Amino acid sequence: MTSARWRVRSSSAGSAVGSGSPPSSAMRFAGESMNMSDIAPSLGMLAGPRKPPAPRHGGPMSRFGLDDKRYSTISRYVIATALVLAVVANVGVYLPKILTALAGAGAWLLAVVNPLVVGGLAACLLWPAVESLDTLLSRVRPLSSADRARHVLSVVAVVLLAVAVLAVVVSVLLAFVTDSVRSVSLGNLAELADYVARSMSHAYDGIVRAAATLGFSKVELEDAASAVAGVFGTSGGSIGQTVSDGVDAVRDFVTNGVLAVIFCVYFLIDAHNLATYWDRTLRSLMGTRAYGHLHAFALDVRRSFAGYMRGQFIDAMLMGIAVTIALEVVGVRYAVLIGLSTGIGNLIPYVGPLVAYASTALSCLIAGDVRTFALAVVVLAVIQFVDGQIVNPKILADSVEVHPILVIVALIVGGKVGGVVGMFVAVPCAALAKIYFEKYVAWRDSRN
Repeated sequence: MTSARWRVRSSSAGSAVGSGSPPSSAMRFAGESMNMSDIAPSLGMLAGPRKPPAPRHGGPMSRFGLDDKRYSTISRYVIATALVLAVVANVGVYLPKILTALAGAGAWLLAVVNPLVVGGLAACLLWPAVESLDTLLSRVRPLSSADRARHVLSVVAVVLLAVAVLAVVVSVLLAFVTDSVRSVSLGNLAELADYVARSMSHAYDGIVRAAATLGFSKVELEDAASAVAGVFGTSGGSIGQTVSDGVDAVRDFVTNGVLAVIFCVYFLIDAHNLATYWDRTLRSLMGTRAYGHLHAFALDVRRSFAGYMRGQFIDAMLMGIAVTIALEVVGVRYAVLIGLSTGIGNLIPYVGPLVAYASTALSCLIAGDVRTFALAVVVLAVIQFVDGQIVNPKILADSVEVHPILVIVALIVGGKVGGVVGMFVAVPCAALAKIYFEKYVAWRDSRN
């Protein structure tokens, strides 16, 4: 009876579904009495067969549920951190050795590069003279068509002339120094030695009396005198080491000078070939855009360095000649030596006038001629005013103007880094830095 009733209700429910009419309450009642586990297999068949789960592919850590890529990254960071900590922990131990090695490498590099830099600077200074002589010799008929021979002849002539002038200057300096040494007589030296001995004897007697008053014994004074003698003995050894270092410095100076002359001649002879070769090489390696930036930088360097150094060299020669003539007229002793020293010092800004005033004061005050010293100071002030207001700006018209504060800072930094050569190139470097700082400011203004 129950199955008959179920079939009737099921058929009525099926007819209701087929007709589109909503199922009756009997249909809903019958559905509620069914178990969902009975229809789950039918639903699975309608959805199709289930796909098996994709196998997991991983490294040896995947069996533990760990991601190899993630943990390898963590491992790299751990190793890098350990290395950094090890370096930081040992830097205090090995820092002096590292700094010593870096200082030695820097000194070696400077010794190698110094003749090259000096030769390049000398070539920049002599290049206008080489071009002028080359143009003059091109008017000579036998040399008009021989470009290479004419250029080599111009280079050799200019370099020989420069070496001759430098030799004359050094000879004059040595001659004046020798005359100054010879002017000191042996009698004066004996009197000076006797005066020093008597002064030291009186000083020792005074120290003995003062020590006795304070309660010091004679033995303690002798021990103190022995200690002072030991200090002077050490100073004597230091003086000997200083003399040895001076001999080595002279030897290195001569060697670097010869190498600088060789580099200068090479640069002057092959200037066009070097420029053509590097122009083609850099253009092919860097591309048009990057080469354009490099070419603009080279022009800025030429403007800052070449023009400044040539003008400063000419100004130094004029100042040396003017100071020599003026001091000779006034009557200052060693006027030629003072003029040469002033000209050499004038290669570095603010050094030339200091050398002139100090040398003149030393010469006049030793001679006891205060009137001549006062007149010489006035003459030097006039020469310095004319040079600073008329001559120097006219010669350096094409170079970049640099503020005096920046000049002083550049000279200090250049002297610390490269000595005299560093001070010589400090102002052009400051001018180049000023050019690019102004370009950066203009670029920022254009963006704003």
